[in-house]
Amino acid sequence: MNALSTSNPNTLYRLGMWYGVYRLIISFSLMLIFFLTFHLSTSSYEHIGIYFFTLLIYSFLGTLQLLALKLFPVALSRQLLLISLIDVGCYSSLTFALGGPNLHIGLLFVITIFIANLLLSRSQALGIVLISIIAVFYLQLFGSWFATSNLSRIGNSVLLAFLFFVVYLTGQFAVQRFRLLEHISITQSLELLQLQNINRYILEQIDMGYLAIDENKQVVLSNPAAYTLLGIPTLMVFRPAPLQDIQPDLYQYLEQNSANQGERFIFETMQSRYSIHIRVQKLELPQQTLTLFVMQDAQKINQHVQQLKLAALGQLSASIAHEIRNPLSSIVQANCLLSDANTEQQQLLTAMIQKQTQRINHIIQSTLNMAHNQATLPIDIQLKHFLPQLIIEDLYEVHSQILLEIRDDVFISFDEGQLRQVLTNLIRNALRHNAPDQPQIHVYAYQQDDYAFMDVIDFGTGIATNRVHNLFSPFFTTEIDGTGLGLYLSRSFCEANQAKLSYIKLQDGTCFRIECPAIQIE
Repeated sequence: MNALSTSNPNTLYRLGMWYGVYRLIISFSLMLIFFLTFHLSTSSYEHIGIYFFTLLIYSFLGTLQLLALKLFPVALSRQLLLISLIDVGCYSSLTFALGGPNLHIGLLFVITIFIANLLLSRSQALGIVLISIIAVFYLQLFGSWFATSNLSRIGNSVLLAFLFFVVYLTGQFAVQRFRLLEHISITQSLELLQLQNINRYILEQIDMGYLAIDENKQVVLSNPAAYTLLGIPTLMVFRPAPLQDIQPDLYQYLEQNSANQGERFIFETMQSRYSIHIRVQKLELPQQTLTLFVMQDAQKINQHVQQLKLAALGQLSASIAHEIRNPLSSIVQANCLLSDANTEQQQLLTAMIQKQTQRINHIIQSTLNMAHNQATLPIDIQLKHFLPQLIIEDLYEVHSQILLEIRDDVFISFDEGQLRQVLTNLIRNALRHNAPDQPQIHVYAYQQDDYAFMDVIDFGTGIATNRVHNLFSPFFTTEIDGTGLGLYLSRSFCEANQAKLSYIKLQDGTCFRIECPAIQIE
């Protein structure tokens, strides 16, 4: 098995062709050097005839083998092995003709051995190394035996043989590293191809249209849904083209209007029967910036919104009906008993009717407040000043039961009225559910990284695990006279101010946490 056989066979063929060209250059260069220096340094050649004829044979065989490799790329491993053997034989003959190891010929030997590690199997490369050592070392001994070479040059041959082994081991290490990198590259390429196929399949299946263009308004990414919404012919779906050619109306719109990050607009064109809702997303890539258009059928969006409104209205109506049914039942029952009751009983029944009527009114008023949909007007609030003021102004009668600790000087952006309502509701809930043996609840304000936190902690038993998922649902309450809208409104107000309200079960209590971005005041 060749060293590079795990890769594409074309890689091995291309390397073989490049090596064949290199051999031709080397052979003709040696021939040119020989003719240029022949009259100046004939003493450098101990066997000038052998040197000359070796160069002729090497040039001829190099040309012949390159043509064979080019015209008949079969039995590639055998051809490469034959090339290496001819190189070793010719370089050995040149070394003998020069009377011993030469720096230039030795360097050619080293290159041949290293290339053999890349093109041949490990055993074949080792065979080339051993043949090279035998050729250099024993030819030198042969020359010394007939007194045609100085015995002192045998040491140079031994050193060159050692160098051959070092190059062989280095080449094998390089081949192993190459195989490892090749395996990693192939694995990553397959994974990338798999991800690309998955992404393409997802883009083809979804109803939402995606169209990405570069800075020159060339389409670089699209899916069939985008072409359907834009009214582009099916034949052009998978053919990249300038946006001007496939959707001139959108091109003209972008020429006249800037497409900024996060911008939304409704686009209509004569090419399509759809009214298209488009959201702009900028994609910053290393060498370019792409503009991604996320497209949806505006009519479907409106239908979906209406369905959500109807569903919410249905849920709200059912919840209100459920909450009002209980006090109404009590009122009806009390009214039936009122005519047959004595004076004292009539007073009790009248008080019961009044109390249940007030409860119904409270439910209706809370529902109206929830549906009022007041505009959110956030301002910069410094919690270090706001929280103590809130406790004094809105919770004065229970301020002694509240332990306030502000660890950092935190600023947030929040609607002041809505924040007052949220915190007042959370603190009063904590006071109602606090353990009898605990004189105070705790309120903490602090900052971590870029977020501000406000924790309202009581030491009661908390909410049962099976009821936590309903905690922020409208009309969910654990109190007899509660409406169940306080936590629902609190979370709605937090979300309207880009904040998050969450419930955290502590080991010895309950925590309601408000988390929102902190702002830096210069």
